[in-house]
Amino acid sequence: MSAPEHRWPAGAVVTGAGRGLGRQIAELLVKREYQVLITDVDGDAAQAAAAELGERAQAMVVDVRDEAAVLAARDRVVEWAGRLDVWVNNAGVLFTGPVWEHDEQQRRLMLEVNALGTMNGTLAAVAAMRSSGGGHIVNIASLAGISAVPGESVYAASKHAVMGFSLSAIADLRAAKIKDIDISCICPDGIWTPMLHDKLDDPGAALSFSGLLQPEDVVAAVAKVLDNPRLVTTVPGWRGAVCRLGDVFPSLGMAALPLVIAQGRRTQKKMLKKRAVSPRRSWRGAGR
Repeated sequence: MSAPEHRWPAGAVVTGAGRGLGRQIAELLVKREYQVLITDVDGDAAQAAAAELGERAQAMVVDVRDEAAVLAARDRVVEWAGRLDVWVNNAGVLFTGPVWEHDEQQRRLMLEVNALGTMNGTLAAVAAMRSSGGGHIVNIASLAGISAVPGESVYAASKHAVMGFSLSAIADLRAAKIKDIDISCICPDGIWTPMLHDKLDDPGAALSFSGLLQPEDVVAAVAKVLDNPRLVTTVPGWRGAVCRLGDVFPSLGMAALPLVIAQGRRTQKKMLKKRAVSPRRSWRGAGR
């Protein structure tokens, strides 16, 4: 569903939007004249982002694991803007390393923020959109949600959950003959954001560096699905096709992984060398 021409942009919510990818998605929505509620667990970051984006942006501290907090964010944007048109589930966390090295707290945090947080946001948005003429939910997943990712096993599990939930939720909506609410999943490769800024020397994160994207690449994908909703968009598209092939033929996918990891390690080493040569350069770019 693309928004009917007679509907003006109203309210939008972006989770994890205090910095990085979420911040840039919020900026995209402000430029499209939405009234954007920037949510983040870091209140200072959310406030700073809202101040930078101007009067069409407001900030709110939200832990996406807390359903009550997510519902409060939804109610606030509806009260402020009159209607909820767009909800972007962007908040996410990542720990890397062999799966047996993650403690219970790390496993729980990744699953609750990445998967449960997406569920909380999606369901809060659906409830508001069903009563106000529809809307669009964009879930930032990952190529890790459609393939095996050594070094990021629990993260991959959380993103597989996002994909399974999102596609099943849209199937539920269509089965209930609700056609004015769309769910689009964006599945990017690794993105150069704060999520990866401290992982240049981390072999467990190598796969995320094998086809490293800039946040702008993902923002462009979000812009496209806002205009033309699509169930699944992989970024870049060819990597998505490779991941799908590996999913259909797991043995082939597993055999290819060492080559892809090696490419990621080469990228990490090049970036480390570049940082060593240019120590004064800022490495705190936009991030998720």
